[in-house]
Amino acid sequence: MLIVKAHVAQRIREAREYRDITQVEMAKYLNVARQTYLDIESGKTEPKVSSLVMIAEVTGRPLNWLLYGESSRSDIAFTHREELNRLLTLFSSLPQSARDLVMEQALLFAEYMVNMPAKQDTEKNETL
Repeated sequence: MLIVKAHVAQRIREAREYRDITQVEMAKYLNVARQTYLDIESGKTEPKVSSLVMIAEVTGRPLNWLLYGESSRSDIAFTHREELNRLLTLFSSLPQSARDLVMEQALLFAEYMVNMPAKQDTEKNETL
């Protein structure tokens, strides 16, 4: 149980740091004393479910990830933070007509890439 508590505490800290939130700010969001939050983040005490839900909301991390560390498709914002920020900055500097074109092409490309493995599997099965 201690290992699980330590992992949850570590993910809470990572999520807070990812959002550039101080421990004091997080304590205020949770409406707890700073020391209480420090005890949660250090793994000394287990957070209440309501605190975990609030931490998930404030940090934008899935509750499932805070508890179990399981990754999901929603984790892309966490794992590719720098690239997404750069892409958003570039995208924001484009005129609206260019944004529309980039978005349309990006969606078509992403759809193609998602379906590509399925097409290759189908082609392999057809040749057998």
